[in-house]
Amino acid sequence: MAAALAAAAMLASLFFCGCGSRELKMRRYPLKYTAELTEAADRYRLDRYLVAAVIDTESGFRPEAVSQDGACGLMQLLPMTAEWIDFRRGTTLPENGLFEVGTNLDYGCWFLSYLLERYGGSVKNALVAYNAGHNRLDSWLETGADENGELKEIPYPETRNYVDKVLKSYEIYRELYAEELG
Repeated sequence: MAAALAAAAMLASLFFCGCGSRELKMRRYPLKYTAELTEAADRYRLDRYLVAAVIDTESGFRPEAVSQDGACGLMQLLPMTAEWIDFRRGTTLPENGLFEVGTNLDYGCWFLSYLLERYGGSVKNALVAYNAGHNRLDSWLETGADENGELKEIPYPETRNYVDKVLKSYEIYRELYAEELG
């Protein structure tokens, strides 16, 4: 018990004095698969930090991740979304492709790029659509868009929290990994 208290006190002192805060942040906001991430982000002209933030929020950089809804891999794509992407691109997803780092990043980055283009470059709208679906976002935009076409208020708390988390992670990835992703 005393050892646990001492360890907690040491971590707290590191956190509050700022000593070691970068290392603690890097543990909380990991960066893996840098070459594959960079290649896929660049292929679809995406901000590398945004891709890293989406991956962190979606799967915590775990390629084997599966959500309760059945979304798979690093960027947590539903199999039916991958089928839709295949239809749009004229491609065929390899078997277990959503669990392969390079394939998942390719599909996820293509989809994120598609959403950014569809919503005029609005990162907020693209993230809402990535999480809640673009058909749902389209219906929300009919009743709640601002003068720039951006959704005024996100009706679903889960989606609102998702967008906030990705945007916060984005800023942290920019701060921590400028050299690796720059």
